[in-house]
Amino acid sequence: LLWPRILARLFGPSPVPERFARDFPVDMVLRPSQLRSAAAESALMVPDAFALRPHYGEVRPPVTILSGTGDRLVSHAGQSAALHQRIPGSRLVAVEGAGHMLHQIAPDRVLDAVSAA
Repeated sequence: LLWPRILARLFGPSPVPERFARDFPVDMVLRPSQLRSAAAESALMVPDAFALRPHYGEVRPPVTILSGTGDRLVSHAGQSAALHQRIPGSRLVAVEGAGHMLHQIAPDRVLDAVSAA
């Protein structure tokens, strides 16, 4: 029952690509062991990011940050653009209106960013 809401949060405001909807192994992601693992990872993500924050300025280019401006999980302005400001020489690629799953929503933009690095 939660899967449609999870997809809306991951992809929104972009639509879920047809290939993803058709081929993604939903049953494997919703196994209790996988849900526990995802919850543990999520719980550690914020404290780990805060612990690493003082070191962002030490990261050396090439650094490319890709961000969907419509991302509902990671704020483009509050997180991606802010990280770009903290890493000297980094490059920010903003995909206008895209959600969190850029590699699924805009794979050409991701490949272009990787190729340009």
